[in-house]
Amino acid sequence: MEEDMNFQHHQFNRYKYIIENIKDVVWEMTKDFVFTFVSPNVKEMTGYDAGDLIGHKMPEFLAEESRNQFINQSMPRVQKRIDGDSEEIILYDVQFVCKNGFVKWFEVSSKPMFEEERFIGYIGTTRDITEKKEYESQLKTYINELKVMNNKLEKMATLDALTGVYNRRKFNDDLNLVIKDKENHNISFSLIFFDIDHFKMINDRYGHKMGDLILRHISDLVLMNIRKTDRLFRWGGEEFIIILNGSELEDARKVAGKIRSVIQEHDFGIGQKITISLGVGEYKPNENTDQVIIRLDKALFEAKSKGRNRVVSC
Repeated sequence: MEEDMNFQHHQFNRYKYIIENIKDVVWEMTKDFVFTFVSPNVKEMTGYDAGDLIGHKMPEFLAEESRNQFINQSMPRVQKRIDGDSEEIILYDVQFVCKNGFVKWFEVSSKPMFEEERFIGYIGTTRDITEKKEYESQLKTYINELKVMNNKLEKMATLDALTGVYNRRKFNDDLNLVIKDKENHNISFSLIFFDIDHFKMINDRYGHKMGDLILRHISDLVLMNIRKTDRLFRWGGEEFIIILNGSELEDARKVAGKIRSVIQEHDFGIGQKITISLGVGEYKPNENTDQVIIRLDKALFEAKSKGRNRVVSC
């Protein structure tokens, strides 16, 4: 008998030593979340003595957001565990208001306790994860900054710096995509290839600064006269290409004629009219990107050869 008591005393001292020296706080609560036991190391973690917590409800010490989250999210999980629908240990993160008013992040691990199949409360541990949360927050901020930077870099890689429309590299990518879409879903699309008539003469007479301004104005005018589903690309110099999604040749000719007329009638503030020549074509099955461009380029050349300021289809 005495030997058993000595063994039990030894075991008690061992458990007491473990509880008092581990980093995590060990606790016990009633089914109403009232603390009935808290390990002494809680003072180091929160500033409260164990006696300050015993007899009080755990949610009273939580920040408002964590208290609401605990009631709305964690408690249903606890009830599910009590009802036997889950065998898992319940884990949740909370913001705990320490005695000095500082707020720390704690990870709570709890398990319902039963006495002869009657639910009587909870036992669990609490771990300080404030530093981990700070690292996670910093990492999240860093990732968001990277996303913003990557978006900027992507725009820089796909947009023409002068006009703000898509560039030639983006055109090649998008054309391959619409070709694949055409092959998979049999959706028609057409292209308009145009350039500004006598643009070198405009640059020579009014200067490159005015030439750049005209390129930007023409880009804006075109964007205002095509659909949001269509895309405008600067091919290079004074040459531009438009992809008209879902458009057959006749519709593309009408769009090209409208754009030609809008630019001809626009006052660019240089005392003379500016015109464009346009080649229009509907994509033909099994064409590759080079074949499409060659065909459009021939139509554009024909438009210029016939006196400029006109639309030629192919």
